[in-house]
Amino acid sequence: AEIVELQETDHRHQAQLVQTLRVIGDIRRDMGDMQAELLALREQSRRARQPGSDARVPDH
Repeated sequence: AEIVELQETDHRHQAQLVQTLRVIGDIRRDMGDMQAELLALREQSRRARQPGSDARVPDH
């Protein structure tokens, strides 16, 4: 009986691990998406400021 209980506990731990890894995968994918969006936004604002202005001069 003890062996069966151990196996059940093991299965539960494995299931939790799989679930955790899945969540981590989702988070990493979301972070990748956000990073891509941020890069796109930064690129947009850089293009918007470009005409006629020197990028090296900070506009205060």
